[in-house]
Amino acid sequence: MGVYVYCIKENYTLGTSIKGRVYENDWFKLEPDGSMTVKGTHGNGYSWDGCSPKWKLNDMFFGTPEAVLNYATRKSKTYYASLVHDVLYQFSRDIRYLVMRKQADREFYTILKRDGFKMALLYYWGVRSFGWIWWGRR
Repeated sequence: MGVYVYCIKENYTLGTSIKGRVYENDWFKLEPDGSMTVKGTHGNGYSWDGCSPKWKLNDMFFGTPEAVLNYATRKSKTYYASLVHDVLYQFSRDIRYLVMRKQADREFYTILKRDGFKMALLYYWGVRSFGWIWWGRR
């Protein structure tokens, strides 16, 4: 059973460095110009656990902490980075010939830096060191 902390209700589109690739499923789309859209899907949006790993015990979450509020976005400073990273990892089995794990991790780091997360490098090294456990599994 998944542990979901967040759920988007509207499409989220960003420019990535993953260019020249085309992929689409019910939850996200990659376009040749590097645009990536995570789909809100008419109010039944993509759900994810934030920064991983995370476990739920009764009414508490334990695991990797989320960041403080980014006042510009009104979301955690790790919100968008974890969204993009989680969707790429969740569908890594389908996209592994289009997107390398290193690229997914780099997007995570880039978004953390963009959103002002001061521990971006630590979180990046966490996904670089342990992400292989989850890449291509689902």
